[in-house]
Amino acid sequence: MKKTIVIVVMLAALGAGAYFMFRDRAEPVRIISTAPVERTAVRKVLQATGIVKAQVGALIKIGARATGILQQVLVKVGDTVKKGDLVAVVDDRELRAKIAEAEARLKLAQAKRTYAAKTLPRKRQLVQKKLEAQDSLDMALQDERVASFEAAAARAALETLRVQSTYYKIYSPMDGIVSQVAAQEGETIVSGLNVSNLVTVLDPERLEMWIYVDETDIGRVRVGLPVEFSVDAHADRIFRGRVDRVYPEPEVRDNIVYYRALVKVDPHQADFLRPEMTTQCKIIVETRDNVLSIPNAALKWVAGRQVVFVGEPDAGEPREVTPELGLQGLERSEVLSGLEEGQPVAVQLVIPGRKLGNKGI
Repeated sequence: MKKTIVIVVMLAALGAGAYFMFRDRAEPVRIISTAPVERTAVRKVLQATGIVKAQVGALIKIGARATGILQQVLVKVGDTVKKGDLVAVVDDRELRAKIAEAEARLKLAQAKRTYAAKTLPRKRQLVQKKLEAQDSLDMALQDERVASFEAAAARAALETLRVQSTYYKIYSPMDGIVSQVAAQEGETIVSGLNVSNLVTVLDPERLEMWIYVDETDIGRVRVGLPVEFSVDAHADRIFRGRVDRVYPEPEVRDNIVYYRALVKVDPHQADFLRPEMTTQCKIIVETRDNVLSIPNAALKWVAGRQVVFVGEPDAGEPREVTPELGLQGLERSEVLSGLEEGQPVAVQLVIPGRKLGNKGI
């Protein structure tokens, strides 16, 4: 009896195994969608993050070299200014009083010099006629020289004050957009202090981008490589440029070493960008044009091999091919052998009872 039960159990187990084995075999690989093997460009790309920056000299903080009460601020954030536009005025009443005083001192010094110059010939005549001693002539000569020096000093002091008077009207040194106004009317500003940086003007067309490249990738980055980048503010727009220089000094962020690659931004693209915007960058390291290629979605890992399934949906069992690959990009891979132009390869498929994974670049 026990022997009979054992035999029945063994037969049931064999039957179940045969059922599952033949069930898996009965279900073929199903192709859902395909893409053709075709000739396209394949690009090897480095991905990195960058930041938009203003070029050196493209952002200027306009300061005040005068001390006084800020009388007028003629611009606000967002205003467009031209080189030479008046942006602020400092109260100059005290300076104007000093200029008036200096002008009076100059006139006094000039009058003294004129008097000394007129006195000198008379002194010479009196000395020649022995009516006065030589000492009086020497004293007159000295007075004339002192009066001339005093007049020159008064003139220089007046010129200094006149130069200082230009500090009380503050002009934009370049074309641009006002990006910051750091003071308001009525404030007292002191020359030489940070508060005297009144207005910041930015030239929005003079931008550049810093790409932070991982130390493991920096060896493949060189001057002249094309770059594509995007920003969240204009997600549907692709900006283009080229690597202008690679800085040798490292920058450590979160214990990861990066090197900066600089890209100059085309002025026509700068209208869509702002300083400190974060960019998603692609540095195109290598491009091969007009080569046989397939989408990376067609590459599947099966039993430790990278394979492609050739066939059409509803056209029977597809053929499994192991292609020889060349340059591998983010979206497509070059095919050196194993596939022919025009062949359909599966990009979406189902393989019953087998595990497979997409290719990772």
